[in-house]
Amino acid sequence: MHTESETDKKMQEIRLNHDPLEFSRKNEETGDTLEENAAENEESFPDGGVQAWRTALGGFLSFIASIGYLSGGSVFQSYFMTVVLPDSSPSDIAWIGSVQIWGCFFFGIWSGALSDKHGPALPLALGTFFMVFGNMMSSLSTKYYQFLLSQGFCVAFGMGLIFTPALAVQSQWFLKRRGFVVGLVMSGQMVGGIIWPVLVNRLLNFEGVSYSWTLRIIAFMQLAIMCAATLLVRRRFRTHMERTPVPLRQYLTDGRTMLLTLAILIMNLGLYVPWFYITPYAINSGASSSLGFYDAAILNGGAFIGCYVLGLVADYGLGIFNSVVTATLACAAVAFGWIGANSSASIIVWAVAYGVVSGALQAIFLPCISMLAPTPEVIGSWNVLATGPIAGRLLENTGGIDYLPMQLFTAISLALSGALFVVTRLWISREVFI
Repeated sequence: MHTESETDKKMQEIRLNHDPLEFSRKNEETGDTLEENAAENEESFPDGGVQAWRTALGGFLSFIASIGYLSGGSVFQSYFMTVVLPDSSPSDIAWIGSVQIWGCFFFGIWSGALSDKHGPALPLALGTFFMVFGNMMSSLSTKYYQFLLSQGFCVAFGMGLIFTPALAVQSQWFLKRRGFVVGLVMSGQMVGGIIWPVLVNRLLNFEGVSYSWTLRIIAFMQLAIMCAATLLVRRRFRTHMERTPVPLRQYLTDGRTMLLTLAILIMNLGLYVPWFYITPYAINSGASSSLGFYDAAILNGGAFIGCYVLGLVADYGLGIFNSVVTATLACAAVAFGWIGANSSASIIVWAVAYGVVSGALQAIFLPCISMLAPTPEVIGSWNVLATGPIAGRLLENTGGIDYLPMQLFTAISLALSGALFVVTRLWISREVFI
């Protein structure tokens, strides 16, 4: 059992270093770890300057093109259900988006090592190829399995290759401003989640562009954005990775870590359901196709706000674990409110509220994982595969018209997760602010 002072010390380390990779990075010229260099001389980190901010901009653009495209995925869920694959069940269609979320986590593990060995340009370029190629092949697809392979697995592989290098390289340039810069880069996800649904809506519902050409236009835009991002992102250190054995025994015997893992698994089951289904739900509730597409952008706009606000609150007093508990319980409360959002106006208000709290939760729970888990980047990467299909099956069981079982599943999952976070937080420390 850790002492109170050890917990406080660990929390201080986390606030200074948000890098999700649990490897020891060494400077090939000096042999010192980068963390040791940082501790000895904080001034060695530029924390600004042209190249540092260019790298941050490159990461931001990478998230717009990749993870931001995923954040607007409910528009594709709706279009698949009504136009492209009307004979496929909502559960089957949801596998496409679920595979994309899983790929960001899973393939991101390996792309980090590739980036450290060869520099971020290689995984960013490879990720761009697979993401663009997947969308191009999807534009030619006509059958469900073709969409799953192209827009699902191929795009997911590309996003995973982009995700970790675009984020992790920022820690080589920033120390004091690292938290702000990581938040800036991650906010590209929400910006992309606003841009892509609006673009798809304009092309499909106003300009009369076919679905195939809409995907090709998106692919060309992703290619242009990622070319700029790849040229902007630069590593500062030539590093190599020293892999250390994963302490599985410690992981499996630490009750706090196992409880945290369970909380995150349950959280992920419910958290992303509205991100998949906000557009089809709005259309089913009487909104026009155009307004339903905009609801996905509104959800991401709220998440953009939440991503920044709770991070600042956590850094300046509330604490990381308290923030996670607050955000999870707030998500659960708002998710229960989804049941009463039945008109176009109420759905818009609800989308803003859920976007704020869910965006905050997505941004704040990673430091909690880093505090306890030996391999934080793999926690929750597999169970996100089940998120969309479970919700889709619940909708399918009602004939595709009653969203109440899905809504209850979302809210109860988040409420149970929040309760487990509370127990974990009290188990770690009884201090007020952690």
